Amino acid sequence: MISGEKTMSKKMPFTGFCLAAALVPVILLMNACGSSSGNPFQELVDQGMTQYEGAARVADVSTVDGVTSYTFDPASGPKCLRGGTFYSSIRKTGSDGLLVYLNGGGACWDEYCMAITQAHPGWPSVQILNPEDVTNPVRNWNMTSVPYCDGSLLAGDAEYDDDGDGKIDRYHHGLRNLTAALEVTKQNFPNPKRIFLAGSSAGSMGSIVAGPMLRTMYPDIPIFIFQDSAPGIIKSDDPGFATDLFEQFNTTRLVPKSCPDCLANGHLTRLVEWALERDHRLKIGVFSSYRDRIMADFFLGVGGEQYERELKKETGYLNGRFPDRYKLFLINGEMHTTLAGGISVFLGDIDIGNFPVEEVASIGGMHTTILNGVSAAEWIRRMLYDESHWNNEIAK
Repeated sequence: MISGEKTMSKKMPFTGFCLAAALVPVILLMNACGSSSGNPFQELVDQGMTQYEGAARVADVSTVDGVTSYTFDPASGPKCLRGGTFYSSIRKTGSDGLLVYLNGGGACWDEYCMAITQAHPGWPSVQILNPEDVTNPVRNWNMTSVPYCDGSLLAGDAEYDDDGDGKIDRYHHGLRNLTAALEVTKQNFPNPKRIFLAGSSAGSMGSIVAGPMLRTMYPDIPIFIFQDSAPGIIKSDDPGFATDLFEQFNTTRLVPKSCPDCLANGHLTRLVEWALERDHRLKIGVFSSYRDRIMADFFLGVGGEQYERELKKETGYLNGRFPDRYKLFLINGEMHTTLAGGISVFLGDIDIGNFPVEEVASIGGMHTTILNGVSAAEWIRRMLYDESHWNNEIAK
């Protein structure tokens, strides 16, 4: 795979991997946890959001230094972009809070591919997951780390033979991977008092699907979402781009039928609006720089000026509609993400071709990203613990 190269793709017939209940050690019936008429996202359940519940089979479980990693059998559905094994990991602390972190790492579609292609057991070196970091407001919480290795924003459900040789080259199994990781989460943490769903970059986009999935699994628990860059801004001047991506990833069924215009403006922000309208216990905090170079230039190709304009317009609209439940931390500059605390989150098993990551990716940290005297870490703490002081922090 090379960055920016056009490819011809042929979609292969998709095969289900539902297994007999007796063979599935990780069984979580999401419908039983919240698919009653009280589920604000029942419409998405009916459209197939939870169709892979109970399908994933855990092939191995290992614990090292307090981190338990689950290895999923690829034959049962979860797998990475090039067919590699998918893993997810948890850390138990005994807290009544639960952090679910969706890792980032690019995206891959027919004409452009720059994405992490492998997952690994163990614990990522990410600041929000570091229990030793005293600036981390959730360092004592129970934690789940969901790797990102499917290239389809943790939502895809398609397979492609790019070179026409009859063999699959791209496995967009994001929905299967996300479902498997959240099932393990529910199995290990059945009764948290609050959930903090945080996603960086592609994981931020993935939170748009993961939020309704978690609500379906945990019907009565407050859910806080932190979108760390990539809050659903795509291309208003080419609204067909978002629709084409959804079609290629086979995720159009995750767009509610009651919202036929959810992608019409070229962004994913109307999906966020739809969710906030239905789930009144959902609160969302958004972080972004105005001219995020990774998003504006390298993935969307719209440039910093247009990205800033659309970011202000879309997030401002949602903040105006839901001023108490959708708030903004927007800074000047080109920085990408604040939860990672280091460039290493983007390196490793990522197909980057000649992409000069070190030269263009300014990665922030929660304690070093400060606006109006408030750090991103403090802003998250207020979101979770001190909402009377949780305010918009917006650079001029």
